[in-house]
Amino acid sequence: MAGNVFGESHRGEGGGRCPCANETETLSSLSDRRCRLPSGLDGIQLNLGGSCVPFSYGSSRCLQHDLAHDPLCRADDAAERLIPEYCFRPWCFVDAAICKRESYERVYRSKYFDSESGGDLFYSYTVCNSTAKDWFSVEPDVVGSTKLGGIALEVVVPSYKYPALFKRGDKGEVLTETGDEYYNESIPFEGAYMNYLEDIFDISNGDIRNISYTYRSKVSTRIHPTSSYTAAVQDIHDGLVDMAVGPFWITTERLQLTAFTIPIVIDKTFLVIPRPGTSNSLNEQIEKVLMPFSNELWALVIAIIVMAALLSVWFSDRSSEEAMARREREMGLHRNRSMPSLRRRKIAYLRISLDSILEKGLFFCSAGVEQVRGASLPNQLLMFGFGFFILITVSAYVANLAAFLTLSSTDAMTTMGGAVDAGYTICAHPALKIELETAWPRANFFYHSDGNEFHGLLDDFDAKKCQAMAVGWEDTAHDSIFLEKLCDKNLTFTDSIIAEMPIAFPISPQLSAGLSYWILEGERRHELSVSASKQDYDQAISCNVQFEKQMESSDYAQISSKNMFLPLVFFFSCAAIAVALQMIHQCLAKRGRGSLLGRTSTLNLISDVDQSQQNYIAGLIKRVSDIKQGERELLATLRTRKSDCNENDLTGDDNFDAGDNGDAHHRPVSTKTLIRSLMLYDMEEETSDVEDGSDGFADQDTALPQT
Repeated sequence: MAGNVFGESHRGEGGGRCPCANETETLSSLSDRRCRLPSGLDGIQLNLGGSCVPFSYGSSRCLQHDLAHDPLCRADDAAERLIPEYCFRPWCFVDAAICKRESYERVYRSKYFDSESGGDLFYSYTVCNSTAKDWFSVEPDVVGSTKLGGIALEVVVPSYKYPALFKRGDKGEVLTETGDEYYNESIPFEGAYMNYLEDIFDISNGDIRNISYTYRSKVSTRIHPTSSYTAAVQDIHDGLVDMAVGPFWITTERLQLTAFTIPIVIDKTFLVIPRPGTSNSLNEQIEKVLMPFSNELWALVIAIIVMAALLSVWFSDRSSEEAMARREREMGLHRNRSMPSLRRRKIAYLRISLDSILEKGLFFCSAGVEQVRGASLPNQLLMFGFGFFILITVSAYVANLAAFLTLSSTDAMTTMGGAVDAGYTICAHPALKIELETAWPRANFFYHSDGNEFHGLLDDFDAKKCQAMAVGWEDTAHDSIFLEKLCDKNLTFTDSIIAEMPIAFPISPQLSAGLSYWILEGERRHELSVSASKQDYDQAISCNVQFEKQMESSDYAQISSKNMFLPLVFFFSCAAIAVALQMIHQCLAKRGRGSLLGRTSTLNLISDVDQSQQNYIAGLIKRVSDIKQGERELLATLRTRKSDCNENDLTGDDNFDAGDNGDAHHRPVSTKTLIRSLMLYDMEEETSDVEDGSDGFADQDTALPQT
């Protein structure tokens, strides 16, 4: 109610010292007066049984709050009546203590939300440059009285719904379908709702003088052929009766016809389906093994196994140029540029990678990591992170597996979401059309059109017009006839809630506050409720109509990647650090500098070479020693033969002419040259073995280079 519906805020004489207050939280806390707005959101009743407005009503700004929210100010029927002047006046809730102390604004206590309601709010028109004169002229009529003044209520009964509403036949049997007796007022109406209303009459201390029950008009049934309850609301709108009794949903359509009392119960509409059987097929038993983890997590586990395997191959590879250069430097040698490079073929790397992947997969399945003696620091760090990931993952899988292996699978859709995704047609009550289609826009609903309420839904189901039904629990929980039909048809209620609707009594607007007051008093002081009245009509049925699950759905919750956040972060952190260390080591090796990062973790005070390198050096030294010994023996033989040759020269024998040049042709080979030649020979042999698939080592005892 500001300057216009979306109007700007105004300042009154207070000059901003009496600001509008935000009372949204206060209004939302008044649970006794909660209601449902036409939009489907929760709201607050202006008084008991009065108009339903949002929790933001009157808060924060100077607006035309009544014009925007009060049904009495609706402009849709402005052609038939004048809209009251107060609807156009801007106002807002204020803090009375501040305004009284800091400003000269007129402040009033709200009669909608006084101290007895639990709100105790104050409002002001002058702070919005407006006047309260128009409001005060209509306030008594709009707010109404909490007293009925000894009224005699004429109440319409919409239909039969045992045990809520019914009549008895000539033999005392309960009648479930209306006939000529419905219009016979000499036959009294009975039921839990009549009993509850009579209890309200008893505690009213004469404020309700009398209650008489009657039938709905036939013309209203013609106007609303799909629902006898909406037809009864039409009779209240037309002024034929004061109110109606029964389990009436507060729907958008009915709110446009009349007011309602405060809700007396919240009805939950559940999905009703054919009773599911159990399925123990081989495919489903196989799927149970994979069910503890989500598909996303399984993919992530496989990716981590592959990642750990490939990084492990990289960290343990000793065939790179940097590794060869380091080995040569450790032996104090310089590699000959003509020596061939040891480049393994791609197929070899693929085979090694496959072996490593299978190995890491075996580690995962066996819930452990092999401890490799002498592994490098990056490789050990990688395995540390991988081991922690295995520990948490395998423990979580085993803990969750037992529940899934014992799960009995069902062969039916047991949730509303599943029914919608499967394209099921769902039989539903036409009075809930707006609410259901708003909540489930993708659902395929079939609405019963013969006005037979929930029994009509069963008829539609039998006629194969739908595969499931949307049934209100409050309407049918004590209806033994309806429940027995469910048993006969092997149908069951699931725990999937389709909608939640407040149930209240439709009543003339001027009487809603008074009756709501006594309903609230009955609940607070006398413990009166419809549920208690229904206990007198409990009857045993032949089956359990509620679908029983072995365990709650939370017991079968799959483990997702979010649940594994810590082990995933730990593994990736270790892998990242290991990669960084390996790259630093290779960078230092390329520059010819020593690095502790790539060293194997063994204690060797002599050198940093591994055992195979030490064995190779020892064999090389032995071969050099043997060659040198052979060389010395050869030279000794040559010298002996030279001496013989000299004697032959004296006798004229010229068969051997080595002469003095023999020592020149058989000088000792230097140790350095000999070692280099041996290494060249070995590397040529190793290269040849790699190419033909052999083990890559030459026979050091049988193959010696020519010197």
